[in-house]
Amino acid sequence: MPRSVFRSPLVYPLIALLIAFLFARRFARRVVVRGWSMYPTLAPGERVLFDALAYRLGRPRRGDVVLAKHPARPSMKLVKRVAAVPGDRVTAQGDDWRVEEAPRQAALPSEGAAAAGAQVWTLGEDEYFLLGDAPDLSTDARHFGAVSGREIQARAWLVYWPPRRLRRVRGPRPR
Repeated sequence: MPRSVFRSPLVYPLIALLIAFLFARRFARRVVVRGWSMYPTLAPGERVLFDALAYRLGRPRRGDVVLAKHPARPSMKLVKRVAAVPGDRVTAQGDDWRVEEAPRQAALPSEGAAAAGAQVWTLGEDEYFLLGDAPDLSTDARHFGAVSGREIQARAWLVYWPPRRLRRVRGPRPR
């Protein structure tokens, strides 16, 4: 009588690896970081695993590092930090920016900010302001405006390559 395949001690770990692989292929995104816009949080060449389920179960929060579609070029992906969420008011002038939690009713830009040449955005119900951690090296919401929640695809979870830099993605929260 032939020996059952399921009696081998290697079968169950192999089945577990297969299930983990299939789960990761469906619910995770792998991205290679290009450019310096997220430095020092992420450096060029690092490979990052993104959690594609995160925003099916909740909304992006300030400080999350996310994978999003570029609003003007949907085939292009962005890796940026959520600096402001719906209802917030953002004032930006050059590399300096400030986030204020806006009241429920949209506030008008202050006279001082407009006179000083600053850009002011009050985010709508499903708008997010995405910025790079290195503002002088980043093309971000200061250039293309807020993005809709539909454009945000996943939350950064883990840098897995190179192995010496293996870590969870955290980093500084917005100013």
